[in-house]
Amino acid sequence: MGQYLIGADIGSSCLKAALVHPERGVVAISEQFYPMHRPHPGWAQNDAEDWYRALALAVPQVLAEFGVSPSEVAALCLVGQRDIAVLTDEAGRALAPVIHWTDRRDPDETTAAYGRLGRQRLIGIAGTLPIPGLVLPNLLWTRRHQPELWRRVRHALQPKDYLAHRLTGDIGTDPTSPTRSILNDWRTGTWSDDLCDVYGIPREILPDVTYQPWQVRGELGVAAGEIGLVPGTLLVAGGGDDPAAALGSGVIEPGDVSVGTGSSMSWRAVAERPVFDPSGLVGLMPHVVPHHHLHEMVAVGSGTTLRWLRGALGGDATYEDLIAATDEVGPGCDGLLCFPFIEGTSVPVQDDHVRAVFHGISGHHALPHFVRATLEGIAYQYPALLNALTQRGLRATTLTISDGEARSTTWNQIKANVLGHALLPALRVEAPSIGAAILAGIGSGTFATAREGVDAVVEVSDPVEPTPEGYLAYQDLRRDWERSRDQIFPQLAGHAVSLHLS
Repeated sequence: MGQYLIGADIGSSCLKAALVHPERGVVAISEQFYPMHRPHPGWAQNDAEDWYRALALAVPQVLAEFGVSPSEVAALCLVGQRDIAVLTDEAGRALAPVIHWTDRRDPDETTAAYGRLGRQRLIGIAGTLPIPGLVLPNLLWTRRHQPELWRRVRHALQPKDYLAHRLTGDIGTDPTSPTRSILNDWRTGTWSDDLCDVYGIPREILPDVTYQPWQVRGELGVAAGEIGLVPGTLLVAGGGDDPAAALGSGVIEPGDVSVGTGSSMSWRAVAERPVFDPSGLVGLMPHVVPHHHLHEMVAVGSGTTLRWLRGALGGDATYEDLIAATDEVGPGCDGLLCFPFIEGTSVPVQDDHVRAVFHGISGHHALPHFVRATLEGIAYQYPALLNALTQRGLRATTLTISDGEARSTTWNQIKANVLGHALLPALRVEAPSIGAAILAGIGSGTFATAREGVDAVVEVSDPVEPTPEGYLAYQDLRRDWERSRDQIFPQLAGHAVSLHLS
């Protein structure tokens, strides 16, 4: 058996694969992009076939880049989004486009569905905030609006479990995958029979929780050749992208916090035991590290606001180009404010109808002002989110920045100054795929523990410390941003203290 490991992360807009060696660390990365389909206003859909094609391109690419033979790969591990489900027939064929968690095709219908049991009852069972876009409302929408398709559904699989079925024929999942479905029970670590009964979701279409993320779920058969590997390569079960990102950025001990902005902004705090939050603001899930739990907040609309700005106004510029141009703009952007709620808000208060706003536009404002205002608008949410964790008794000793934002010294400095807390950027920003590779190593016996895998693979840079002058300036600027937010969005005023900070 070889010693190379491959981890792949199935994201909203691309699949990232990492080739890892226990002595050489991360040796190759591949990113394979695919579109988010938006056939109608408010809709957002992935094509599951895009994921398989991306995996079949990414694996050979990382092997070729470092000159590794497929026979030298000991194990593959897949991780991915937890919020969505691929609807398949008996043979495992996808029946329809996959409704994405950023989809907002019928918020009122979702609200009515959640109201059937009530917010507090749902939180008490699922352990997370009931927001649009998750598995339950998307299944209910399909059943109501596409009854012919619904009658053909035999399985509802998370992305990594769908690809695992394509590769091995296995149907199953791990305890992290049901945790953003609003069909799970956080106390048992599996699906909730009560919620399935109330909402009329056939329990048999949901894959049984049969594996831990670090366990082998099977060996690749003849399908191995389709993705550039050899039959007999181990497939390790894997888990959700967020806990994998925490592992892949070294966030594995109590007091460690992972912060990352992809399509959304996710905060993940590690603790040895689950701390249930009756408000649902801080959701619960098992870590992909044995005997540890993650406490998660997901702020929707943050990363997608920056993505929208680039697509609408950035032309051919990369994110790096856009952010670099903001160095000429001072803190506060000469009065321009951004409220990055392009898909509504979820924390610290939930409102599915709120939308993004640029406020205070003047004639001298140019694209760099809009970009920096967006970076600041995302950063201004950090203090409230950190407070939400600590007020619930969770420790936040080390804040590690992962995902693509970790590349940006400018943005990291803004966030450190706004927060008044040092940030530790992960040098490798493909944290979920690196976490998946570590899980592949544990499953194959290459690593004895998660700590051994982290020490071998994860790289971090020097901390970004807040500057005294920057912290003072941003204290006033953040208060101005909050006052304007509460005037523009009065329903967000006061952060709904009675609801979320109880």
